[in-house]
Amino acid sequence: MTVPAAAQWFIENRGQWDSVVRYASTSGNVVITATELRWQHAGTWERLSLADVTIEPAEQAAAHVNVYGPQGAFEGLRLWRQMHWRGRDGSTRAIAAWTRRGLELTLSDGSSPRLLAEHAAEPLDSWARGGRFIGASGRDSITAMQTLGGAIYLAGWTSSSTLFGASGAGGGDAFCIKLSSTGEVQWATVIGGTGEDVALALAVTSERIALVGRTRSTDFPTTAGTIQPSYGGGDADGFIVTLDPTSGSRSAATYIGGQGRDELSAVAISADGRIAAAGTTASTGLVATAHQQQLAGLEDGYIVVLAPTLTSRIWSTYYGGRGFDSIAGVGFLPDGSIVIAGTTTSPNTGEAIAANIGEGSLRMTPPDGFLARLDAQGQRLWGRYYGSDGQDSITSLAITQSGMILVTGFTNGTNSAMSYLAEAQAAQNNFAGGAWDGFVAVIRPDGTRLWGSYYGGTGSDRCTGAIMDAQGYVYVTGSTTSSDLPREASENTTIAGAEDVMLGFFSPDGTRRYASLLYGGSGSDLPSGIGWLPDSTIAIAGSTTSGSIPPLDGQNSGDFDGFVLRVGGLGILSAEQPPTQSAPFRIAGSRLLVSLPEECRSAQLVIYTLSGLLSFADQQISSTADIELPAGVYAVRLHCVQGEEYRAVVVVL
Repeated sequence: MTVPAAAQWFIENRGQWDSVVRYASTSGNVVITATELRWQHAGTWERLSLADVTIEPAEQAAAHVNVYGPQGAFEGLRLWRQMHWRGRDGSTRAIAAWTRRGLELTLSDGSSPRLLAEHAAEPLDSWARGGRFIGASGRDSITAMQTLGGAIYLAGWTSSSTLFGASGAGGGDAFCIKLSSTGEVQWATVIGGTGEDVALALAVTSERIALVGRTRSTDFPTTAGTIQPSYGGGDADGFIVTLDPTSGSRSAATYIGGQGRDELSAVAISADGRIAAAGTTASTGLVATAHQQQLAGLEDGYIVVLAPTLTSRIWSTYYGGRGFDSIAGVGFLPDGSIVIAGTTTSPNTGEAIAANIGEGSLRMTPPDGFLARLDAQGQRLWGRYYGSDGQDSITSLAITQSGMILVTGFTNGTNSAMSYLAEAQAAQNNFAGGAWDGFVAVIRPDGTRLWGSYYGGTGSDRCTGAIMDAQGYVYVTGSTTSSDLPREASENTTIAGAEDVMLGFFSPDGTRRYASLLYGGSGSDLPSGIGWLPDSTIAIAGSTTSGSIPPLDGQNSGDFDGFVLRVGGLGILSAEQPPTQSAPFRIAGSRLLVSLPEECRSAQLVIYTLSGLLSFADQQISSTADIELPAGVYAVRLHCVQGEEYRAVVVVL
């Protein structure tokens, strides 16, 4: 497909890209450095070297663009239609220009213009760069993911007899897999006994991996000298396994459990190597040395902090009230204290859940989310509910680089005047309807909320993970069935299957969602982890019943496989057209209003997305036009019959 002229510009680099880049096209497939013009065609990058030249942009646009991404917020970036290369004597050596046909290069030898780029690759405002399925002939599920040093670490369970050359003891086994940033398997480790074994979470440092989950195997391969080498009884026990991150070999393993049902669903590693594991227990008599020493209800949360070797307990505690309490996330704050988050049906009798904080001190309609902070000795500093007038559940917790607490979850509750889950100015400040909406919140270390927002449509939407970049922008993933989920910057405009992966990008104050993207196949696609890769791309991992998911390589090997999606080139484009009296374009909500200038008796109106897709074409406009547009960024061209042409880049929020 030819790149239309109205869809392409050169954008200056003011730090949003690698320093070698001077300018790049809005499609991302043309890059200009100090000495080269590089373009991508049919999946291959071509280069033209130009020595002893200076670069001069030409034909600046009236519009400007803003780029928001991990490198920061870059606003007011200038756009140009042409680039000129001039020699030391001032002569023009070459010109690259966006025309109606595409990018054309004119050389100083007088040769005819050459069309360099006949089609756009991924646009800058939507980038699914690839990925892969993880699985074999059985059922394979990814339950958690972490990234570190350019590698992707996965946790989950498999019923396949072998998985990337590794095999377990049968009955369903836990696994941990290390991938390179481009998806190649570095190693795979399968761990388990003759019963069912499921890994539910992992934490990774340069020195060790901590893997936790639940097991029904009485012969789970524990190691001698750990705090509990034998099965504790009941329906299931929790387990902790440490692995070498280079080879995947097991270092130590222990049970954590008693006579009831126990599982560990969250884990974190401190800067000094302590391992904090948390989950749910119905067992009485577990060792509890800190905040709460007895089981208080039907099921309580349970936290244990161990030495790196798993041979000694630093402290442990129950956390809960008279109902059901489960922990979904745990993390270390910079001072060594611990934050937990989860879901509870318990009232606050005896300050079982909430204490030492005004905000979130009252339970609403159960279940509610909850958070608590415990000091380095396991004594509670504060605890709070987090919920609405409906049912609420927290699904993930992450500690940001700045020491903030990032949580996600889902709810069927409304916000009301109490702003339970979102402020009035939030990107989405209330429940959109349907079964569930996702939510995301940033919590301060003192337990008060910095900001919160809903994220969903009128179907079923659940947020399952989030990360924050150094500038405070928040990236949220989850699953959705909503046909009306906002899709700013998404190339997929409809739900592809039963449930699709969603990825949202929120401003540092939560008042604006810059992008909302969809990925999925014909089945259910359920993300369970999100993380950064070194080139500022994002990895999302989860489980799927889809046979294929563009742009993943390969196909589902069984009826249920894991997947890893790599979303690259992060930098969300928005664009603004400076208001002028003569400008024929105006945005009103989601509508583009066009009024022909007096000198223009009739005109042709064409609207493209920034990826070059034709959105609207009207052969004849005599005075005005009123066009409803989905949220996104568009290049608009109005060509008068007299020859005048008006162009703009507009954003519809």
